[in-house]
Amino acid sequence: MVDAERIASFISAELEGRRHPGSSVSIVKGDEVVWSRGFGYSDIRNDRRATPETIYGCASITKPVVTTGFLQLMEKGKFSLDDKVNDHLDVKIRDIVGEEPTIRDLLTHYTGMPTRVPPLYLLGEAPIDTRKYIGEAARMVRPRGEEWAYCNTSFTIVGHLIQAFTGIPYDEYLKEHVLKPLEMTSSDFEISPMIEAQLAQGYKRGGGPEKPLIPSPRYYLGMKPADAAGSLYSTVLDLAKFVSMNMNRGTYHGRRLLKEETIAAMQKLQASTGKSRSGMGLTWFRTIHDGRVMLYHTGGLPDFANHVCFYPDERLGVCWLSNLQDGSGWRPPAPTVLRMTKGDESSMKPSIQSTPNNWAKIVGVYGDEIHRSTIRVVNGFLVLDDKLLLERLDDSLYRVHGPSNDGEELTFEFGEDGSIRQFDLGTSFHKSYTPAVLRVDNGAELVGTWIGEYVDAHGFHVMELRIQSPGSAVVNGPNGEYIQLNDFRAELGEVNGHGAFRLAREYALWGTSDYVETEIHLKAVEGKLVGILLGNNGSTKIELKRK
Repeated sequence: MVDAERIASFISAELEGRRHPGSSVSIVKGDEVVWSRGFGYSDIRNDRRATPETIYGCASITKPVVTTGFLQLMEKGKFSLDDKVNDHLDVKIRDIVGEEPTIRDLLTHYTGMPTRVPPLYLLGEAPIDTRKYIGEAARMVRPRGEEWAYCNTSFTIVGHLIQAFTGIPYDEYLKEHVLKPLEMTSSDFEISPMIEAQLAQGYKRGGGPEKPLIPSPRYYLGMKPADAAGSLYSTVLDLAKFVSMNMNRGTYHGRRLLKEETIAAMQKLQASTGKSRSGMGLTWFRTIHDGRVMLYHTGGLPDFANHVCFYPDERLGVCWLSNLQDGSGWRPPAPTVLRMTKGDESSMKPSIQSTPNNWAKIVGVYGDEIHRSTIRVVNGFLVLDDKLLLERLDDSLYRVHGPSNDGEELTFEFGEDGSIRQFDLGTSFHKSYTPAVLRVDNGAELVGTWIGEYVDAHGFHVMELRIQSPGSAVVNGPNGEYIQLNDFRAELGEVNGHGAFRLAREYALWGTSDYVETEIHLKAVEGKLVGILLGNNGSTKIELKRK
């Protein structure tokens, strides 16, 4: 029995606290949607309320839908999961490091390719060529399987492979073989007239609830058909049908979309995070939530933020779509609704305020020079990054409580000497932090031109840093324009400065500004300048050589 009043109160409070314009939520049990409701506005200016029939940009929740159609082709013998991707591509993944990535790697984000987003174009603007885009974006930066890195490019490739195997664009194949048998009649991979009639106005915001909402213009993801990494438009009622099929071992209303063994492979832990029980299925994220297996996928576009999750063993799922992206990384807390629907209270126990006996081994800094996390004891609580409480289950296993990863397991891994080597959470592992030891050449000649390549969320870029004097330098940004660096100093083997780079328009649409503030911090080591670029759109390592 769904406690509708309690769930609605929870959702309303979450949205009100964020000044969130609108959301739609559905709860599905087995074959049936047992509750659904809209909250707030799908379009503030036109006074349109959000309803369960409101259509949203699904963003990366597209990926498991695309994977369903892709795996149908595996069942027909078109490929196997351990095939090398390049054996089936007419445009190859480049810069192979070690072994070539497999199709299984595509579906678990372990290809060795970096995280990046596709370009965005306004409706009516010319698309880029899919094959050309893959040729530029599909480059490895680390060995396959070494490290998990969320990779939209992998699913651009999956869409391209569907067309290669079927002879028709991926969206046409999926509409006929996935959306149609699931009766997802309010879903499409483009803004058709039917979609436009019910599509929510998306909003973006550059900061907290006090910042103004900015209506986003209609756009598409890069190519035609739009990038398979995030092109689906749908409702929470249609997505409930997709979740139902996943919970019913591949069938929907008697129609089989995937074999039972294929659905099982999709939901099985294909790539674990360290020694934990969490990680990746085939496209689905897999974790232990309040002691239960939970499968989920989130999604974010410049103006939409979404979350779909389900307990496969209980055949219970939640779909939550919303029309705001505020740049904070927030995703709707659908797992909490899932917990409430199950009838469970928060799993947090009073004993959580009890410092574990091995606290001295646990506290400290984890991560690397770019991404760091801190665990410490505060008022008897074991706290991660000053916001998440850790509840001890045993010496190596903890449960997370707080605004993110709530209810999920965190696993500590110990070395032979008993010290903690790393902790695993979700799809990421965080090694015990040891500061990098660099032999900085304090007497290095820094004046001159330095050049090197780096990669960020917008692609691969060549940076040319022209140091004119110890107090002056210019550098080119991602779009090639040169800017003067502010507060620049090049002395005693270190180079530091900052500036605002203009973004290419097709990537500026992802945020609220045409510029990205970037700091440059480099050190002279063995004839090179090595260090990091810190930007408000992320951080990355870079190495420059003298030109």
